[in-house]
Amino acid sequence: MHGKKFWDFKIIMNNDNVKYAVLGSGSSANSYIFEYNDFAIIIDNGFSAKQAVERAVKLGFNTENVKYLLLTHSHEDHFRGIEVLSRKLRVPVIVHEDLNVNRKLKTHFYKRRDIQPGLFYTEGDFRFRAFQTSHDADYSISYHFELGGLVFTIISDTGAVSEEMLELASKSDILFLEANYNEKMLHEGPYPLFLKQRIASNQGHLSNTEAVHFLNEAGMREGSKLTKVYFCHLSSTNNTPAILTADIEEHLQWPGEWVICRKGEPVACN
Repeated sequence: MHGKKFWDFKIIMNNDNVKYAVLGSGSSANSYIFEYNDFAIIIDNGFSAKQAVERAVKLGFNTENVKYLLLTHSHEDHFRGIEVLSRKLRVPVIVHEDLNVNRKLKTHFYKRRDIQPGLFYTEGDFRFRAFQTSHDADYSISYHFELGGLVFTIISDTGAVSEEMLELASKSDILFLEANYNEKMLHEGPYPLFLKQRIASNQGHLSNTEAVHFLNEAGMREGSKLTKVYFCHLSSTNNTPAILTADIEEHLQWPGEWVICRKGEPVACN
């Protein structure tokens, strides 16, 4: 795979302190923040710009350090506040090159930076690539990246997993992994049939057991460096932390550390 130069912004990193947090995850709003020295990124923002900044500051982040916003897809719980936040912070939004959100959703970013899945983009010690996810949103992607010597992958909003996802997860130190629903709760729950089918489809979301099976395979591969997993994007209707805990304890073989991100609550991860 050929490398590709990122933009001309110069980043100097000279210590080992990486801070990261889930500003919130679940059915309503999702956002992640990562910071190293005076450089930070935010991935997705389903909150208002004001609420995202307040959550970040409360967790000890300096939003003046944010240099880029990265967008996975255009569903409201990931996209809702990213436009205003980009203008408020005066930073570019990184998007799939074919995602015409400005026309489709009548949005206006401060600036836009287009990327191609599968290519690495590098500037200083910040290195990332996007990969395709299987979701019912145009050009849905997620991210694998290195910051301050730690490697992260976010796998969420995908109804199916791929060999590429398994490979990237196994090469990561930290994984954020969707566990959206418990299959029994979804089947017996109040959603109409079409919505149940959409969620369980290969363009929907990962169930608890699917997430754990993915973790077993990625985390127990030969040479895997994965040490910690955050289960995220729990459904408000079809999952609970207690149910997810039971599903994890029943199926998990990987011996690493895991954390459940409660719906809507900010989580300081380190």
